[in-house]
Amino acid sequence: MIFNLYVAVVLAIAVFAIVVGTYTAMKAYGISDAGKEIGLDERYELEKDYSLVSTVGWVTLLSRLVAAPLFFVTVISLIPSIPGAMCEFGVLQAGAPYSWLGFGIKFFTIFAFGGWLFLDHINKKVRGSQMIGSLSKIFVLLTPLLYVDAALDILFFGSLKPLVVPCCMVVYTINSINQCPFCLVTYEMPLLMIAIPAFIIAVALLAWIAFSKIYITRFSIREESKGTLRGAVLASIVLTVIGLLAISVQFMLGSFSF
Repeated sequence: MIFNLYVAVVLAIAVFAIVVGTYTAMKAYGISDAGKEIGLDERYELEKDYSLVSTVGWVTLLSRLVAAPLFFVTVISLIPSIPGAMCEFGVLQAGAPYSWLGFGIKFFTIFAFGGWLFLDHINKKVRGSQMIGSLSKIFVLLTPLLYVDAALDILFFGSLKPLVVPCCMVVYTINSINQCPFCLVTYEMPLLMIAIPAFIIAVALLAWIAFSKIYITRFSIREESKGTLRGAVLASIVLTVIGLLAISVQFMLGSFSF
């Protein structure tokens, strides 16, 4: 195992997310397991518990939003420790397949909890919080993602050894049509660091809208959700424009460099 401060922070955030997520999932399970025929006092207690679940949902998403870029920073910090690695690609290859799986699960976890919070935001606009039972069930189903994410981080960083790995130039040769995506983004076209997240979030918003419509129809809350859906569509358009502008500026700067 190759250990440094960044690795320690990544693992600490993962453990934090698991501990908080597990406790909250137990609360959410109690809410989802409650029957429909309950008294006002019990309903009040369930809504208080759900308020905690909602808050932790935001904390979980924020921890994942911090963990994702920190994962890249950690990988970059490990490049000097892996002989042959010239960029992030070499470190990820050294920790394969756990590195690539962890890379993917981090973004999927953000997408999943982001969708949950999008639906939770709609629920807060509805009188009586009709969806707390369904949202609690979804939270319980999403919690294992935190375990998988943490396990892959431990396996990835725990399996790293200072062994010689092939440079990305071995895979992506000079005459190859494709270039190493990490070298392209990090060194050649840094404005893609703005464009790519903008496009991803824009697409995610559209996916969350499509998913939320299932529950909007089920609970007949079309009117209450109109404002949120309209705002999400507008945000998706704005992010798409930002992404296109970033790409345009990057290509203009690239053309001037010649």
